[in-house]
Amino acid sequence: MTEFHTEIRRRAEEARRSLAEARATGDEYLAGIRVGEIQDLARIAADHGVVLDGVAESLAAYGLHAPGAPA
Repeated sequence: MTEFHTEIRRRAEEARRSLAEARATGDEYLAGIRVGEIQDLARIAADHGVVLDGVAESLAAYGLHAPGAPA
C-alpha cells in the first residue's frame, strides 16, 4: 500500500467520523461540508482504484451514490 492509499483512507475515515458527530449534534451545515468532502475523496479514490470502507453507506444516507460503487 502506498502513502497515497494510506492518506486517502485516513482522510475518508476522519471525514466519516466528523460526519457522524455532526449528525449526532444536529449540525447540518458541517454535515453538508463533510458529505461533500467524502464525495470528493470517493471520486479520487475510485479514479485510483482505492476502496474506501464505509463511504458508500455514508453517502447513501444522503441519497448519494459513491463513485465506483455498484449501483
